[in-house]
Amino acid sequence: MNADHMPSSVELKEKDLGRILEVARRMGSERDLDPLLELILSETCDLLDAERASLFLYDPQSDELYSKIAQGSEIGEIRFPADVGVAGYIARNKVCLNIPDAYSDPRFNPEPDKKTGWRTRNIVGCPMLDLDGDLVGVLEVLNKRRGSFTNYDEYVLAVVGSQAGVALDRARLQAEYKAKVQMERELMVARRIQQALLPKEIPPTDCFDIAGWSEPAEHTGGDIYDLFLLRGGQIGFLLGDATGHGIGPALMISETRASVRAMAAHTCDLGLILAETNQLLVQDAPDGRFVTLFAGLICGETKRLSYSSAGQGPTFLLSEGGRRIDTLEPTGLPLGIMDNHTWPVRQLEMKPGDMLLVISDGIVECVNPHRAMLGNDALIAAVKEHLDRPAAEVAQVIAELTEAFAAGEAFLDDRTAIVIKRTG
Repeated sequence: MNADHMPSSVELKEKDLGRILEVARRMGSERDLDPLLELILSETCDLLDAERASLFLYDPQSDELYSKIAQGSEIGEIRFPADVGVAGYIARNKVCLNIPDAYSDPRFNPEPDKKTGWRTRNIVGCPMLDLDGDLVGVLEVLNKRRGSFTNYDEYVLAVVGSQAGVALDRARLQAEYKAKVQMERELMVARRIQQALLPKEIPPTDCFDIAGWSEPAEHTGGDIYDLFLLRGGQIGFLLGDATGHGIGPALMISETRASVRAMAAHTCDLGLILAETNQLLVQDAPDGRFVTLFAGLICGETKRLSYSSAGQGPTFLLSEGGRRIDTLEPTGLPLGIMDNHTWPVRQLEMKPGDMLLVISDGIVECVNPHRAMLGNDALIAAVKEHLDRPAAEVAQVIAELTEAFAAGEAFLDDRTAIVIKRTG
């Protein structure tokens, strides 16, 4: 029997009408899903004078029916394809179904009875739909206490089911909204924590002007940069990029930063720092996850810069007033991929006026509304026009360049840059 076309000859009894209106009122005022499910099951059993009721919600993503709660059941959550069994038939055809003898119907699955020792005699069920007529779930009532379920019982169930479908859909939307709000709050906390890891001040040094900037594509990101003072007056710096962006990569890149910081407190050997950090990530990183990292040391006394790069790029050295552009190639694999790998350390000679750009690929790979990428050439051209400006202003130029190029298009990756300028 179609749920939308109950026989016109059936009318609700006055006593049942009052109860159904009260149940509908209570369903309309209940905002939480679990209490609402309990209410629907208990009231439906009372209205139809039945022993048990089961409510199966529909999961459109997996095309499955599942029960968060089944009255009187010891089985717990049940999940099955939305075209299987009595409930599946009701869901697929959106019809009410009255089965006087459950075991004689081929659609009935006796396994739950075998597991619990309970015996299903008869079943009446109906689909629950939202206001658009889309399936929300299936409501089944089992074992009429006296006799079998009647056409009138079907009608009562269809009326209750129509109210329940709307109430459940509203409760689901509200639950999703609450979960989204809570997630937004947690992500904002995570963002504040990650932003707090960024350097709050630039370590002082003679002859070098240093600045950094980072902007995640989401609340949190897989990029990070750091600037820190080491023993002997050297300045350490790093720019790292964990695969992906979001909470997972943010945790991974934070672990990487912490490892580098801890190692740098005891040694200035960049190769050793990267090797030890790699060992940590090889043990902890999920399969397929890795970190690219550029780490460097600046010695103000000797005016020299050393670096080692674990797959991080692009990195550019602009010299001779911008007429010469050198690309610094990685010195080894990204971190977290191979056990016992080594990273050679390179020395970089920078003359007054030279500028080093260490950036994450999210900068040159940002796209505009036409899906074109910014690219290395556009970045270098923009920076060359501002070689005489302080490092912090150049970092701001890079940020503004990406924003202007994207023209409102969403950034698909995090953007991070370190600008190091030799001043004397």
